Amino acid sequence: MLVRMTVMTAERVLSLLDLLSAADLDIWVDGGWGVDALVGRQTREHSDLDLGVARPHLDEVIAVLATAGYAVTDARYIEVTVQLTHTKEGHRVDLHPSTPLPYGGTEQLDFDGNAHYLPPPAVGHIAGRQVRCMPLITQFHTHQGYDLRPKDHHDLELLHSLADQLT
Repeated sequence: MLVRMTVMTAERVLSLLDLLSAADLDIWVDGGWGVDALVGRQTREHSDLDLGVARPHLDEVIAVLATAGYAVTDARYIEVTVQLTHTKEGHRVDLHPSTPLPYGGTEQLDFDGNAHYLPPPAVGHIAGRQVRCMPLITQFHTHQGYDLRPKDHHDLELLHSLADQLT
């Protein structure tokens, strides 16, 4: 299967969120789109959409995305991440499952098997529309422990500017 890589637009993001919301699935925006949601505007091009997913809904999320043309392309680390790719257009969705906790928030595993607490999602905006997204403090945490790419440095600068506005 040969697919061409395309840009993940805000319109595509919102259509996927609508599709998943209609199925009443517990998801929130993470990664680069999550940073842009916190900022309240798109700040760069995105090749994918990262979504936090409540682990009990993971299979359902995958099934719903399959109805929109996405197929699982990497599930080697299913406890940490599942990658889906649109079979015709090449858009990618990366799912990051975490286990809901009885007192709120979730617990997410890293690649070493360590569990990390994630607070409940924050409110952000994509293309003027309110969405649930990864909180600021968690975005800082997830931008650690790997070699940062230029887009990661860009995202961190935005996160720092948001943190500066809070003080």
